[in-house]
Amino acid sequence: MTLLYVIDASVAARFLLTEDLSDKAGLVLEDFMNGLIALAAPELMIYKTGNTLWKAFKQGLINMEKAKEKISQLLDLNIRFIELDGDDHESIMDWSTENSATYYDGAYVVASEKAGGALLTADDILYEKAGARITAVHLKDY
Repeated sequence: MTLLYVIDASVAARFLLTEDLSDKAGLVLEDFMNGLIALAAPELMIYKTGNTLWKAFKQGLINMEKAKEKISQLLDLNIRFIELDGDDHESIMDWSTENSATYYDGAYVVASEKAGGALLTADDILYEKAGARITAVHLKDY
């Protein structure tokens, strides 16, 4: 059985932009492309990664053509999307409230739980808070 990682935008952005831990993200991507691991995410990941690309454009780090190219590259990876339903959103609200965390972070935690995969993140705060409920792996430890 292939190991499943549910990734957040902090990992996906490092597939596309050079940041700290981009080398580790490259290893994740390589393992995914070679079929050694499976990747999934709530659809939110695309929007948050797109926002990161938009910010990179606004900061003059990449041009608009490159931003569009990079979001297309991410979509072309065909990472499986985890659909979250009404009950899941109630769980997200509960977890986020209990952990003083964002609703976005709660979505990654609940998606990981629903999919039965480990959450892979480069977000220190999400990593710490998620670990009490699910298996969480920090990108630096991949």
